[in-house]
Amino acid sequence: MAGIKKTGLMPSGDENGLLDIAPLLVAEGANRSPKRLRAVLGIVDCKRVGIESDTGDEIATVRFRRIEVLLGDDLGAAEKLIRRSLEARSGQTTLPLELEDDIRQAFKDMTDPASPDDPEDGGDGKRKRGGKTDT
Repeated sequence: MAGIKKTGLMPSGDENGLLDIAPLLVAEGANRSPKRLRAVLGIVDCKRVGIESDTGDEIATVRFRRIEVLLGDDLGAAEKLIRRSLEARSGQTTLPLELEDDIRQAFKDMTDPASPDDPEDGGDGKRKRGGKTDT
């Protein structure tokens, strides 16, 4: 059986969109602010393949080549894409109600335009993209 393992290797520089929210993630991890989910879009490849000696399973280690935090305005489209992909992967055209509720709640929790912790809002009402504030 094949499996997936994530690696700590993240892209550097402009390919790592998580750098813009790193201070927020650190504050959440250190329990200085409430933890939030964030939707990201990533491009991955296989870093290496290992074999689990106990089972003989082949495990692919995934490396992120590019990762970006999605904008709040794009969360509705992202939710639809996740649903479509999950339905295609699972072969179910209608997902179980519990799973539908989990997905809906996750995306609902990700966006709060009034939140001062919104990574797209520099606190002045202007959206931030790539570390720069839109004017």
